[in-house]
Amino acid sequence: MTDWRAELMPAVLQQMDGFPVEAFSTLTQLLGRICEDPYERLHSAPLPPVPGRRIAELGDHGFIEFRIDQDAGLIRVYRLVWTG
Repeated sequence: MTDWRAELMPAVLQQMDGFPVEAFSTLTQLLGRICEDPYERLHSAPLPPVPGRRIAELGDHGFIEFRIDQDAGLIRVYRLVWTG
């Protein structure tokens, strides 16, 4: 079990209105892997210059940007791009 939790910021939640089932499934699977280890290079990459800011691909159809809040144990997703 992990100590990390994902939090979708309000702008991301608004974008998800009418989100395809495939996209939602991809997003939840990715967030599950990221919550296991947010620094794992196979699932996300640093997005300088802000420490703790990272980007992760949603397959071939988009990406998310998130920040790692070490103190709160949160993965805060603040940008979602879905082109599928």
